[in-house]
Amino acid sequence: MDKKIVWLTGSRGFIGRPLVVALKKAFSRVICFTNRQLDESLPEQENECLYMDYSNPSEIRARVNELGAPEIFIHLGWGRMADPGSNVHLEGNVEDGKNLLDTVFELGVEKFVFIGSMNEYGGRTGALSEDMEAEGRLTNYAKGKIKVTEYGFQRAKELNKVFIHVRPFYVFGPGQKKGSLINEIYSSFKNGDSPVIGPCDQFRDYIHVFDVAEGILLATKLKDSTTINLGSGKYIQVKEFVAKLWNCLGGDMNRLKFGVLPMRAGEPEQPKSYADLTHLKNLTGWTPDRSLDDGVKLTIAKLDEVPRME
Repeated sequence: MDKKIVWLTGSRGFIGRPLVVALKKAFSRVICFTNRQLDESLPEQENECLYMDYSNPSEIRARVNELGAPEIFIHLGWGRMADPGSNVHLEGNVEDGKNLLDTVFELGVEKFVFIGSMNEYGGRTGALSEDMEAEGRLTNYAKGKIKVTEYGFQRAKELNKVFIHVRPFYVFGPGQKKGSLINEIYSSFKNGDSPVIGPCDQFRDYIHVFDVAEGILLATKLKDSTTINLGSGKYIQVKEFVAKLWNCLGGDMNRLKFGVLPMRAGEPEQPKSYADLTHLKNLTGWTPDRSLDDGVKLTIAKLDEVPRME
């Protein structure tokens, strides 16, 4: 087991929960932080998180004095994920990211791993490689991620540090927020209802959340600043993904009606694009090998394990 200390933000979220499990298997000490006030009444304190105001350098320094500086800092936490058009992405989220970078680098952290998004590519089509710049419309969410990434590479170069930028594509699996597509389809089936869904004409490169956790873990081992994609390396229309999920649940395919809901306002462009995984393979010797069918089956199995509230 690696004896390095790892600090992680965003451990209570969809990707964060399996990532904590992966990190704790690999590193001797993993400390989780949140900038949202903790609810002491919640069980297990949600991955045993500690509160820290990311906008306050003195508070970050106090945590380092208390706990010791980590060798690796992973910044996964990002507010208002469900609202990609919010100005929070260009204001508070960006300022928090820059402040964390400056402060932890100053305090001795050697490697900063930042979790970006495939939405940073905008409306590009085809195979997306890490050296490509954005094209087409960008959401504020994507713009904010780009700003923190540019700043991270700049500061790492100036201070002789390492900045790793990870771009997950469309992540799916158990544990997504209420109202997510998977949860809506699953709940409809369990309740005996027909799914109420949109046209689902978009295309996505889907990757299971457990593979994303594995990819981020591998990113912590990289020695030089870089960007890496995390995806399956292929795209599928959302209609086909929904049909796979519904069929795997055992739903009546005749009850699957698309377009009941309109396309959500502010939805990012989702053309026929997919992750070029060449760089990931060259750096780590690994690419995700879990098939979409297996990922769907695993997701359903995990959802079935959670007691349902009536």
